[in-house]
Amino acid sequence: MASPDEERAWAFDAPEAVLAGRTHYNVAHRFFGIEDRLTPEQIAADKELLEVVYLVAGYHLARCQHLPEEHAAWDHHTTVFLFALVHAVRPGAVPQPLRESFAAHPPQVVAAHEIVHAVGNALFMPSVPARFKEGVTLAAALIGKAREGARGTKSEPPITFNLGTAMVNLADFGIHPEEAWPAGLYLMREAAAALPPGDPAREEMLAQLLRTQAKAPPVVPPEGGVAAEMSHYMRGGDLDRLDTSLKRLRATIEAPGTDEPERSHRRLELAQLLRMRFEIRGELADLDTSITELGALLADGRLNKDERASAYSFLGLAHLDRYTALGQLGDLDAATEAVRRSHEPELAASPRHTQRLTNLAAVLTARFDTHQDRADLDEAVDHLTYAVAATPPWQHDRPVMMIKLALALWLRGRHTQGDADIEAAEAILRQVAGDPGELGPSQQLARMHLGHLLMTRGRDRGDISDVVEAVEHHRITALSPTQDIRTRLHCAALWGATSMRLGAVDEACTAFRCALTELLPKLTARALTRKSQEVRLSELPALANVAAAVEIAAGRPREALIRLEQGRGVLLAQALRLRGRHEELAASSPALADRFEQVCAELVAAERSPEKREESAAAFDELVDRIRALPGFEQFHRPPDWDQLSRAAAHGPIAVINVYGPACHVLLLHQPPGRDRGEIDVLPLDGVTEEEIGRRADAFRTAAAMLAGGVLGSERRRQNLVLKDTLRWLGRCIVRPVLTRLGIDRPRQNKPQPRLWWCPTGVLALLPLHAALLDEADVYTHDRVVSSYIPTLGSLLYARHRPAPAPGDTSLIAVAVDAGDAYPRLTALDDELTATQQLSARRNELRDGQATPQAVLAALRSHTHAHLACHGVHDRRDPSRSRLLLHAGDLTLSELAAERLTEAEFAYLSACHSAAPGQELVDEVISVASAFQLCGYRQVIGSLWTVEDAMAPQLAHGVYRALAAPDSPGAAYALHHAIGTLRQHTRYGDPLFWGSIIHSGP
Repeated sequence: MASPDEERAWAFDAPEAVLAGRTHYNVAHRFFGIEDRLTPEQIAADKELLEVVYLVAGYHLARCQHLPEEHAAWDHHTTVFLFALVHAVRPGAVPQPLRESFAAHPPQVVAAHEIVHAVGNALFMPSVPARFKEGVTLAAALIGKAREGARGTKSEPPITFNLGTAMVNLADFGIHPEEAWPAGLYLMREAAAALPPGDPAREEMLAQLLRTQAKAPPVVPPEGGVAAEMSHYMRGGDLDRLDTSLKRLRATIEAPGTDEPERSHRRLELAQLLRMRFEIRGELADLDTSITELGALLADGRLNKDERASAYSFLGLAHLDRYTALGQLGDLDAATEAVRRSHEPELAASPRHTQRLTNLAAVLTARFDTHQDRADLDEAVDHLTYAVAATPPWQHDRPVMMIKLALALWLRGRHTQGDADIEAAEAILRQVAGDPGELGPSQQLARMHLGHLLMTRGRDRGDISDVVEAVEHHRITALSPTQDIRTRLHCAALWGATSMRLGAVDEACTAFRCALTELLPKLTARALTRKSQEVRLSELPALANVAAAVEIAAGRPREALIRLEQGRGVLLAQALRLRGRHEELAASSPALADRFEQVCAELVAAERSPEKREESAAAFDELVDRIRALPGFEQFHRPPDWDQLSRAAAHGPIAVINVYGPACHVLLLHQPPGRDRGEIDVLPLDGVTEEEIGRRADAFRTAAAMLAGGVLGSERRRQNLVLKDTLRWLGRCIVRPVLTRLGIDRPRQNKPQPRLWWCPTGVLALLPLHAALLDEADVYTHDRVVSSYIPTLGSLLYARHRPAPAPGDTSLIAVAVDAGDAYPRLTALDDELTATQQLSARRNELRDGQATPQAVLAALRSHTHAHLACHGVHDRRDPSRSRLLLHAGDLTLSELAAERLTEAEFAYLSACHSAAPGQELVDEVISVASAFQLCGYRQVIGSLWTVEDAMAPQLAHGVYRALAAPDSPGAAYALHHAIGTLRQHTRYGDPLFWGSIIHSGP
């Protein structure tokens, strides 16, 4: 070994010779093959090995002396590592100035893999800019050797990352790029995933990974395959591609020649696509099928480990979607368990890992929304930060990851009042949203959230520029011609509401016209099941009320009425159109009429697959277009316009009460004498607010429940005061102003009382306007008018369009069921059924054990009139779960909604809460009574709260006595007279009893 200071190799060579790439390559190549012998013991026993180590160490020392300091880092590491080995064996062989430094601070001999890594990296760094292919190749081989030795040590992640970097550079040099690119990216992702969030090395790795992936060639799936169709769908939002993929997958799965593991892989894809289709179309059956399919796949154990992790991830996302739709915490817990099980550290380098992290983060963000645990949100941000950085820019789901990251940052910024997070979220959303002309699903979603962020920030800070820009984002998205109706509708609502707050009334009118005329009908498409339609509607704010308020402010009451018709009772209007009779069409085109009847029956039927319902819905639209082409049928199945709505007051005035925020109004539709069209008066309800109506409705409901439940003593007196105070407030603030404006606020001597149809909106539908107390002398609404309720004017027009059956064609089914010990006994059923015998019609009875749900439904199909005396169950939060308790089962709203009773006329529902709407979807007026209207009954009597059993026969006797009279004026007058008689009773004269009963219909 030469003198370390006078004869050291490379010490006197020219710089260009030392720094030459070929020289570096040759020196490093000497190191190849000795990587497992780099310990003091081994080099002490092997003189040739010591010479190699000394030679390489001297070479890198010379490079350090010729290179700028910023370019010599890895050469410096290599020099120190190698001379530390030499020092451990022959300290005197170490050249100056290292010898003195080592004497003062003896160096630590590092592990062999650290030395090999340093040698490889020192060769790699200059070889890349020099485009020295052989140098990069050898460097990659050395770093690969180092990685093998670093397994399980803290050095494994950085060495793995550098190996990945070397691999992608090999690919860039054209060395097996098809294998090198994915292999290199895989290693880089694996390395970054192995470090904890917040580690500076991890952040640096992610930044470099992001830059590297931006240069990677995109992976283009073969056209015609599921992956290609999915990529096109995610970028363009064409639902036909999603449907095409689903059909192909089902065909592959069902094909006899499809073997494992392909069948399981395709089932996994099918489940994911069904969940995605649910997110766009909203059909719950797709989501349920996805969850079932994923559960079956995980149970049968045929998936490989990576696919199994993805199956758990998709299952978690499906449960999250169902939690969002239905609000059941069990689904959120199931989602959490599933996504946690998908998070396998050993799969961190999988290309699917970032997708799984994104799904995990989505669940964590939802958990924060529910439980407000900051740790969930921080973890979500960490996972999404990694996912965005580790996903190639060209990958179709990366924009979704970015949007989710932005939303998590925004949520955290609002929670912590941190401007940095909010600004980061804004920057990400702007990047994804792109230019206004970019209309893909991700761009639309990003634009919606960006608008919401700007609107919220502008409102909080008083920055009008943010709010104005938010309006523009929402306007562009609402008007874009895409199939993501839910996003567009949310944007239209925000566009309208924000414009109204800015005082841009005309702009707000345009926004709500777009929302209610164009978008809302598409959201609740006929192809969806009833429950799916309800879920879609529940995601929206009360658009109709604010839209009507805007039109009223603009001085357009007719448009206000039209907006209320468009946005309220949406499902009822759609259902009634499927149940109409079309004698005129049958006379004009029997074949079209027959086909139309068939398609309507298919759409009403409950048990049909989403695909079959889509086919029927498409057939419906095609038939409607053909029918409208017939002379005289241009308006066939169109929503009623003003000309039609104005005729609704032909038999008496209608009070449509718009409940919206601080400005509530009554739209009084009335028909002056001698006119064939109605007019509208706008009556402001001074001092009446939506908040107060809601508060009073809650108090009234509690009071009625406690009083009907038999509360005694001072509490009964207190609740009775609440009930009477509410009725007095209704009379003073709402009913009396209406009656006064109509000129019917005084007694009518020797004249029949006029009819008045009430059409309350919002939470006002929970209160009994017909029982409002008008003054202290116990004068109620009932003393001035004959009240009826309607959900919409369209439903009233529909009911009037259908003729009542001729007297000789009427028939009645009387049903009486005592639910048993779980509910209070109904002891007056016999007397109540006797009351129905007064009606001169064919009559049948179903009592107790005979009255099963199936038997009752069959009887409803063959009778025009129905009287049901039984217990009713009301679900305020999910009114579609309200039901009538029959023998061995319940008569549910979904079963009634599947019926199409074209001859039905009158239903008397003597059951508690049968006419009570729920708090959710209150403007859809979902109740047992409305379900009877939906399936075909023109006239329905029901109750808003609990009915006392002993009172029921007395009221029923009065109603049927009036209906049986030769000159009977109809169901509304029959109920009115019966209540008048009941009010004379010493017990039942209190509105707690008679005020519960209402009439709906013409």
